[in-house]
Amino acid sequence: MAYYFLTASKDATVYLQQPNQNTGLDEILEISKVYFGNVKDVSHALIKFETGFLSASLSNGSKKLQEATLLMKEAQSEEIPLEYTIFANAVYQSWEMGIGTRFDAVTTKGVTWNYREGDTKLVWDDDNIRASYTSASVNNGAGGTWWSYESASQAFNYEKGDIQMDVRPILKSWMSGSIPNEGFLLRYDLEKEKDVEDYGIVRLFSKETFTIYQPKIRIGWDDQTFQTGSLLPLTAEDIKVGIKNFKKEYKKETTNKLRIIGRELFPLKTFANKFSYNDVKYLPQTTYYQIKDFSSDDIIIPFSNYSKISCDTDGNFINLDFSNWEANRTYKIEFKVDLDGNAQYLDDDLTFFLAAN
Repeated sequence: MAYYFLTASKDATVYLQQPNQNTGLDEILEISKVYFGNVKDVSHALIKFETGFLSASLSNGSKKLQEATLLMKEAQSEEIPLEYTIFANAVYQSWEMGIGTRFDAVTTKGVTWNYREGDTKLVWDDDNIRASYTSASVNNGAGGTWWSYESASQAFNYEKGDIQMDVRPILKSWMSGSIPNEGFLLRYDLEKEKDVEDYGIVRLFSKETFTIYQPKIRIGWDDQTFQTGSLLPLTAEDIKVGIKNFKKEYKKETTNKLRIIGRELFPLKTFANKFSYNDVKYLPQTTYYQIKDFSSDDIIIPFSNYSKISCDTDGNFINLDFSNWEANRTYKIEFKVDLDGNAQYLDDDLTFFLAAN
């Protein structure tokens, strides 16, 4: 499988009106600009993903970086506009996640609006900040510091606020070492933070959530290989696709090679003395797979150029790498076969359970 997931190592929300309070253990991250009477509150979400393993994998060629999509699931947002944009910038300075929550475990230990680490009074804007490279000065050095030119964004237009944001340029900068990886800072537009309008609260599940919606970065690349040998192509219009060595249960953190079998639904009758269903024919190179969470119907792996099936002299196959997947969940595999521009979507109720190690 040419997809790999990074999971968040730390996250927190910082609030203008609670400038010295840490929220590192909250289950929700918030991006907001709201008014309580005449009092303005703004919140930024910080989140970091460790990329050391990915850097090593890129160096040895076992993984590539053709897609990098930040995935975050919306919780219950409040009074957000129909059209808005979320921005993500690479954080400029290091910060500590902390152990607080906004309303219960109140503490200054960890990152806050004013400080990178509240108890030690490590401020966001210090003498080492190069203002031309960051946007720290917008909030007088509070609310986080970030690289203004290392950014990504996602516009929303009459749609739910799930984040699926292309952050590949930022990851490439981290991988190259041109900037250190201190994570992302998620925010509204800076001009909107300064005006007198109310833009509501976007709420997203954090790494502390007890749901399946932990923040992730989905890494994708095209790993298709196609060597058909003496196999014949499957060209029939009515076909069935299955998995020869399919299991009902797999283990997390394992990689499994699944043999994909395509056959004609109605093979032509011949005088041959062998069962034609046993003939191995290869599916077209434009055959893809998709994986969904069975209960929620959320797409984990989409049909894309990074979910093509491969082929060797024994037939078609895919490699599924279950690193950083949610364990103790049931997943479903579906197929899309595009033959000469005619796409067929094949669903044969292929479900499996992913067990924890």
